[in-house]
Amino acid sequence: MGYPGEHRIRTVCIWATSIMDEPRKGHTMAAADVPPIETERLLLRAPTRADVAAWATHLADPEVLRYLPKRDQTPQERAAQQFDAINQGWEDHSDIGWVITQKSGQQLIGWCGAGPGKEEDVAELVYMLGKPYWGQGFATEAARAVVRYGFENRPWSRIVAAIIPANAASRRVLEHLGFAYEKDVNYVEMTGDMTLQMDTPIVPLFVLRREQFVLGNAFYRVTDGAT
Repeated sequence: MGYPGEHRIRTVCIWATSIMDEPRKGHTMAAADVPPIETERLLLRAPTRADVAAWATHLADPEVLRYLPKRDQTPQERAAQQFDAINQGWEDHSDIGWVITQKSGQQLIGWCGAGPGKEEDVAELVYMLGKPYWGQGFATEAARAVVRYGFENRPWSRIVAAIIPANAASRRVLEHLGFAYEKDVNYVEMTGDMTLQMDTPIVPLFVLRREQFVLGNAFYRVTDGAT
């Protein structure tokens, strides 16, 4: 979600997060077989336990959490849960997700991904960035790679994203990728996650259909791993 999505995965978009943020019973973080993706400035890769502390520092920033559903968790717990869920999604051959790092310096700057909900052919896009990396086009660059990988490697006919209405930056990201507003939805009902704590569950839903996605000429390379 452009940030409600914490039920699944994500930040600059609502600050995007959703189903991928939910714990899976009996699962602890382990390096999953995640195919790294290289873009012009970024490397999307599997999260590791060492990444948790770095990401938790960003989750401690109230601005980063501004557009996210509330959770009764510490930043460390939330970071670990998000990254566990990314790896679990790959192990289950359902959701896709990566941490986002800069090629120059290899700093961890966020995470992104997508996964199906109630309809198996419809996936929700989520992405999340630390505040120092906002406004530099990183969210669009990472989200474009997620969308391309999803349409090329999963049987999804549509990818959707929900955003908090006040999150204008996330809306711009989606529009740059070709997403179009479809309707307002009750996000709690859409995800089926009754534990989400939101000021209002009604959010706009944006949609991109497979046949509408334009590859463009942005650099993109899956560098290793299975699909």
